[in-house]
Amino acid sequence: MIPKQFQFFLDLTCCQQRNDPKEYFFSITACCLLKETKFWETSDMSQDKLIATMNIIADIDPEFIFQVAYYVRNQMYIRSVSNFILAFSALHPKTKPYCSTYMCPTMLIPGDLIEVCQFVQLISNKLKSNNQLNGSTNIRKQLFFPTILQKQFRKKLTQLNIYQLGKQCSDCSRKKNIKIYQQILNPDIKNKKRENRLLNLKQIREVLKYQGKDVQEQFEKRTIQRTNQRRKNMRNHKNDYIIQENLTVFDINFLHLKDIIKFSHVKEPRSLVMSILGAKYPKTQEEFEKEFKGEVKLKFDPEKAGQRMQIPIPITWDRELSKGLNSKRQNLEDLIQKNQIPYLALLRSLRNILKQGLSAEAHQKVVQKLSNKQCVENAKIFPLQFFTAFNEIDKWQTNQVKNQEPKKERAKPYEKQKQVKIEEKEEEVTVDPQLIESYKDTIEKAIKIVVDKNLDTIFGVTYVFFDVSASMRSPISGGKKYGSINSCMDCAFVLAHLIRIKCENCQFYLFSSPYRTEHPYTKVNFDDDTLFEGVKDKAKSYNKIINYLYMINHSIQFLYL
Repeated sequence: MIPKQFQFFLDLTCCQQRNDPKEYFFSITACCLLKETKFWETSDMSQDKLIATMNIIADIDPEFIFQVAYYVRNQMYIRSVSNFILAFSALHPKTKPYCSTYMCPTMLIPGDLIEVCQFVQLISNKLKSNNQLNGSTNIRKQLFFPTILQKQFRKKLTQLNIYQLGKQCSDCSRKKNIKIYQQILNPDIKNKKRENRLLNLKQIREVLKYQGKDVQEQFEKRTIQRTNQRRKNMRNHKNDYIIQENLTVFDINFLHLKDIIKFSHVKEPRSLVMSILGAKYPKTQEEFEKEFKGEVKLKFDPEKAGQRMQIPIPITWDRELSKGLNSKRQNLEDLIQKNQIPYLALLRSLRNILKQGLSAEAHQKVVQKLSNKQCVENAKIFPLQFFTAFNEIDKWQTNQVKNQEPKKERAKPYEKQKQVKIEEKEEEVTVDPQLIESYKDTIEKAIKIVVDKNLDTIFGVTYVFFDVSASMRSPISGGKKYGSINSCMDCAFVLAHLIRIKCENCQFYLFSSPYRTEHPYTKVNFDDDTLFEGVKDKAKSYNKIINYLYMINHSIQFLYL
């Protein structure tokens, strides 16, 4: 006899789509990942689904659309979806009256303004072309900014601080995005640039023939170094787990804050607008007073006269770390002592912190910050990032043990001509195993704090079924953000493990199709294992039953019939 609480698994009529459009809209919004390349559906499908649902709700309760966008951005910290909803609302006639109330509180950073504008271009182009987008269109010549959006941007710009604007007003990033944009419109640009580089290299070599062998050898050495460095950078930034797709103009940042200010006709505050646009500083006191009439606090600086104005570059921990005044170890230690590294950056840099061989005081400060309840709650970090940090420390520890083992002598490899070594060996730092264990315990504590804050205790008996079929081994497109979390299986297991922690009585099952055994499931007993130990136990168990996808209702039938 199957218990009543599991009857709905076997009844196919129970698994129906939500009838209430508001409930359905909130569920797809909370689960939607617009920036994902591939998961179960493409980003275009999820966009079309959102637009269709919002069109229905706009006739029923247009304010509800804004309320969901505000909640998703401020409580769930999902950025792209809320910006997509705001872009739709700026174009739909029934939602426009609520823009002045909800739009500014929902857009938190300058990047939100840029993304909303880009989504406006995308949606307006979809409406014009009946959902047939041309990815090679020169969208910058067809920009459209609704009047209501321009008003909100003027209002929001006064609420942003210099630090936020400084991170978005980099000329380097703007030029880089324009370069990618031009390459998408004209793919031959990349090949032409490569041909020009080779031609210049050939001309330089011909000139150097008459300057002696020493000059030639130095040039060749420098050329090889640059080539090797470029290849190394490409290897380091390549992620095999991200599915490479053909980019369109809508997949990149084709707008900049400078473009938004120009098209929205933003004029106040004058000094801020001129700094973003890169206008020239007034040459005299009279010109200065005339230009910045309303801004009493500003004073004329003769040294800046005639120079281009710009937003000051914000002082961040990564810029301070890359300064060449001291060694990297000394810079890192100073930043930790001054408490200038944010929580997420600290979590992502644990392996480097261990490798640098910092002092005991610095390690103690890091451990205290990572396990501080207030710091963990304010950081708003997804649990997968804790698992990544745990996994990276464990990998580094195992590699360190392997390096200490005596290596077998091998024959010397063939030495290639003109081989240049550009990588210097790092100093080997031996780390106390107790210190590594203290870091692991700290991450476990942080995970428990996150779980206790976001999940209530689940009373009674809870059955967790975890799919270990081949389909779950497919890579997730957000793998770059989560590091060691590369597959859907790892991602699902970490979340299932966190649910298990909050269950009063949890029965954990792995299920797949019957291949090596007669049953498509197996029960896993964790016995209060830590997260990382649980992942290892899961890997051992799922090998017994793994094959192709097998539906969960069949597993329940095997269990209770």
